Amino acid sequence: MSAPLTNTDCSVQYDFNENLRLIAEKWFLSEPAFYSLYCLQEMRENARMECAVRCGEGRIEINPLILSHKNFRETEQLLRIEMIRLFLKHPYERRLDGCTGEVIARGSDCTIADGYCLLKEAELLKGPGFYHLPIGQCYEWYCKALQQRDDKNDNRDNDNHDNDGQGNGNQDNNRQRRDQSELWHDDQLMQTRINQLIERTTDWGTLPGELVERIQASTRSRLNSRMVMQGFRSQITSTNRTLTRMRPNRRTGFLQMGSRRTFDARLLVAIDVSASIDNETLARFYGTVNRLFRDGKVQIDCLQFDVTVSTITPFTHIVRDVTVSGRGGTCFQPVIDVAAKSEYDGLMILTDGEAPEPQIPKLMRPSVLWVCNNEANYNISKGWMRRSGRCCWL
Repeated sequence: MSAPLTNTDCSVQYDFNENLRLIAEKWFLSEPAFYSLYCLQEMRENARMECAVRCGEGRIEINPLILSHKNFRETEQLLRIEMIRLFLKHPYERRLDGCTGEVIARGSDCTIADGYCLLKEAELLKGPGFYHLPIGQCYEWYCKALQQRDDKNDNRDNDNHDNDGQGNGNQDNNRQRRDQSELWHDDQLMQTRINQLIERTTDWGTLPGELVERIQASTRSRLNSRMVMQGFRSQITSTNRTLTRMRPNRRTGFLQMGSRRTFDARLLVAIDVSASIDNETLARFYGTVNRLFRDGKVQIDCLQFDVTVSTITPFTHIVRDVTVSGRGGTCFQPVIDVAAKSEYDGLMILTDGEAPEPQIPKLMRPSVLWVCNNEANYNISKGWMRRSGRCCWL
């Protein structure tokens, strides 16, 4: 059990430490999952932060100045929220690109409130309904949706998403949110330790079954799209390998020929511009290509397609402004036909997968990588996509 915390104010010290001790004793008897995770963390005092409790970097920080005004039930509820946040590993996942500290804290709250009805009744968390967002979405989805709303606001000081529609106390709330997520950083070691704890846990106490399933599902390995794309790039560049006597073999020296690789692989990128692809998804498609192939080791040609294909254009620089033509249905066969007749080393198709499986020639030279816009569409189409190459989702 964690050691009692100290405080210079003796009148606060007793109530504060006594509440923590009673919570730990209660969890030991009735909430073994919470108790095990609680003991895994280091407890620290931090009177400088704006929020009452926060977690991250292997510890739980508490503000005694705020908690001294909370009773036992309120203190326990705040700690329960942080335990669920830790079980979902939000503080130890990679920070989402383009999302501020306030947004990821609010997105985490939405995810927890969505699956834990008892806390919604206590009104300690603002769930998806408060922001007029649908329930049942994942943490990343809520963060991106909330960030889009903030981006549309010309003046964040007048943002009323989190202040009962009046805009009062918005700066204070933003500071609390920033402090809430200040310790959140990608930490694979802590993710592994929490996953091991989840796998060992058999008694989840009073947690709802739906939330337990979500926690257990979070331990399953997820497809790493970046690794899939890097492997695809390595595959098409490694085809350009030539043997030479001018370079020694790394293992045998000059007894066997060495090799050189020339980075002149050619890649055809096909981007779905059908009516089912919105502007945000198109931006993500082009952003993926910009990030992955900006080192110049691959020559890229790009085409847009719906039921037909557009003119192939070289991808010579980072694309920021895109002109889209098409916006009709979706058909992959024209793209496959173009690739089959060409001398490309690889074909990368970015799509939502909402089209019939194309007929792919067995001897088609280009290696194929299918990139779906989200996990749901990936799960629908991965069966037939894997028959022709690699596949992943963004």
